[in-house]
Amino acid sequence: MTINHLDLFSGIGGFSLALERAVPDRIGWTGYSDIDKYANQVFKRRFPNAEGLGSVTDVQPKDLPERIDLITFGSPCQDFSIAGKRGGISANRSSLFFEAMRIIRAKKPKYFVFENVKGLFSSGGGEDFAIVLREIADSGYDGGWELLNSRHYGVPQNRERIYFVGHLRGECRPKVFPLRKGKQQISKVSEQRIQQDKCHTNTLTARYEAGGAGSYIVENEQKGEGKEIEIADYRNDEGLRIRGDNNSPCLTASHNSEKELSRLPAIVIEREVRPVLTPDRAEKRQNGRRFKENGDDMFTLTAQDKHGVAIDSKIRRLTPVECSRLQGFPDDWNDCCSDSQRYKQMGNAITVNVAEEIFRKLYERT
Repeated sequence: MTINHLDLFSGIGGFSLALERAVPDRIGWTGYSDIDKYANQVFKRRFPNAEGLGSVTDVQPKDLPERIDLITFGSPCQDFSIAGKRGGISANRSSLFFEAMRIIRAKKPKYFVFENVKGLFSSGGGEDFAIVLREIADSGYDGGWELLNSRHYGVPQNRERIYFVGHLRGECRPKVFPLRKGKQQISKVSEQRIQQDKCHTNTLTARYEAGGAGSYIVENEQKGEGKEIEIADYRNDEGLRIRGDNNSPCLTASHNSEKELSRLPAIVIEREVRPVLTPDRAEKRQNGRRFKENGDDMFTLTAQDKHGVAIDSKIRRLTPVECSRLQGFPDDWNDCCSDSQRYKQMGNAITVNVAEEIFRKLYERT
């Protein structure tokens, strides 16, 4: 049976992409709701057959398809986050949780998946999470939850988020959580895809591509245990690129193309590469740290911080492509937007790899 999916607070489509990867042949109707026009542009571009529904407050259950099988949402979390003002469940943004539950009550999907920051556990002295659980129970749903870190799912980012899977009371209880205990419990399909798509194993690596195309986190660029390497664009005094054997290639203007340059061997040198919270705000800290040790995972991406890496003594910002890879998205997923919007969108997004593994377990027997 196809899955009719309603994606609330949809952003750039992290949940929808994860579902498409997990059960590619079962996607039916897709609806999405968000108020950010730039995020909606990305969603419509990537899911052209999806139906845009506007703000969640305007979504009327009677206007939706009769059968909705899955509702996903990650309602605004700033009022729960330990980095925010902790306004709690009653604050304007976090109260949108109840708008999602209004639609769930009316449409009675078999499943819903809810994502939020771990600060929800402690917000209001724990009372806010109790309110969430009571609302879910009063809506006719049981469920389970787990605090999951993106770093265990193929991306080098330390990002802890609560994932809650609700199911209609009286239906068979899906065995989703614990999602895994150790690497052996991740699904074979997800493990294979992570090995193919992951941007790194455990550390951040800088790569300077031929032709000055930019700096990216790349797959498994390691030689020797525990060594980070840099692919560097070295030139001699005459401006010619240096080959690995120190012989200078003779390049003319007619042959100085990116295609030609990409075939030249690169010089590999060891570098110390450290994650930096935000290059342009020296006083900013996350969990008391501005820098991490060489080999540590990147700080949690946020919509406010512009993260970076320190390569030896030089600091640079992450590129939008790097941020995409840290969240499990394809490199060009939101390249139709400005860099400032791309940074914001990735900071607000879910990590696709985590949701994909949840959907695989949720639907593996149905």
